[in-house]
Amino acid sequence: MQPLTRRSLLALFAVMPVIGKACQPLPGQTLPEQTHYDTIVIGAGAAGLAAAQTLQDANRSVLLLEARDRVGGRVHTDYDFAPHPVELGAEFLHGENIATWDWVRRYRLATLAAFDHYRHQFVYAHQALLPFRQWSTMPGLEALDLMDGSPIDALIASWIDEGKPDVSLAQFLARQQIELSPDTRRLVDHFLSGSYGANLDQLGVYGLAESTYAGDGDRYFRLRPGYSHLLAKLAVGLNIQYATPVVRIGWSPSGVQIQTDTAQIYTAQQIVITLPLALLQANAVEFTPPLPASKLNAIQGLGAGHITKLILKFDQPFWPRALESCLTTQDTQFWWRSGWQRHNEAPVLTAFTGATGADTLGALGREGSIRAGLQQLEQIFEQPLAERLTDALFVDWQADPYARMAYSYVPVNGMGLRSQLAQPVEQVLFFAGEATHPTRTATVHGALESGLRAAREILSRHRHRSAS
Repeated sequence: MQPLTRRSLLALFAVMPVIGKACQPLPGQTLPEQTHYDTIVIGAGAAGLAAAQTLQDANRSVLLLEARDRVGGRVHTDYDFAPHPVELGAEFLHGENIATWDWVRRYRLATLAAFDHYRHQFVYAHQALLPFRQWSTMPGLEALDLMDGSPIDALIASWIDEGKPDVSLAQFLARQQIELSPDTRRLVDHFLSGSYGANLDQLGVYGLAESTYAGDGDRYFRLRPGYSHLLAKLAVGLNIQYATPVVRIGWSPSGVQIQTDTAQIYTAQQIVITLPLALLQANAVEFTPPLPASKLNAIQGLGAGHITKLILKFDQPFWPRALESCLTTQDTQFWWRSGWQRHNEAPVLTAFTGATGADTLGALGREGSIRAGLQQLEQIFEQPLAERLTDALFVDWQADPYARMAYSYVPVNGMGLRSQLAQPVEQVLFFAGEATHPTRTATVHGALESGLRAAREILSRHRHRSAS
């Protein structure tokens, strides 16, 4: 069996966001009387912090406006639920070669390997719990081989090379006459739901080909001190105004004027906008004048993916010692041990659910999702568990007013829209965030790279002006 790539079944182990108590907010260093800056950055997530640090290192005056009372955005670690960090937001470093390692090494942060041995990965289908390597022996699951290695990629590449129209992945499989049994289809759909926050019938094949993650590597890691610790390090020394939602951005070629929800006005030569795609789609911030049609087309043409996390703590473990994760045909989709490889691991399981599955759990609410999760775990492990539950968290990013989504995806006819979203407007409005990265979407390192890119665009603009 060949190693799995992000677009293969291991892709379900990707990053994703959610909520809880993390590092205490860093004190803002903004002088109250200062209201004009070279650059204002909207959002103190990974993209915003990377942009602000890069600009400040270049001796630009920078203000970072953050709607929450903490940094991190869709990166959020809970330090109270268990004796070890529990990631309610982004959980993994996706690859041994990604840009995030530059900061991990700079701050000398320890990491833990995740999903590095197939024998610890399980599947639940046909009412049976089996190790990963036994999947191919299960009747009706042979089609999963298409997701192992390159066959599905090669078929998509040929489709695109022949200039055939963009279609959903569901339509593509049908046109390739690839028939999936009901259980196989659910497993494939669930891995896609986790990786992209979208289902088979939502993902465009051209968009899948665009998201290459080239050179990132195939290994996965957790940060031993928690992901929020890294973002807190990135925030040190920055001027951050917390609990400051932006409601209006007035702009012209000469600069920007920003209004907060308390009617405070800030001005700057340019702005870096790292708002989640769903907020841009909902016009949560008013732009005056409105954004150009090309920018609006990009915003509305991309998809806002959905993810929930249900985190359950028990009195003691009841799962096999070898089990690290379990992909299932159930509505909760995918489970993993949050404290895997930690010496003080608590008996905690996380259900990671995407796309329409996330919507289903979101509609059930916290209590309903807990009941559903327990019932499905009881089916997998064939024992009663309700009395053994000691604590629970349910996180629904779609219900978070400052996110309204997990991460973005490319629907049919959406190829190229990420690059279009990333383009500056009049060299005044600059855009960053995972949705603006054409090849590394839905990752923290993609967001970090987008922030660096936006900052360099601004610095390049000023160098050109100085030289003229």
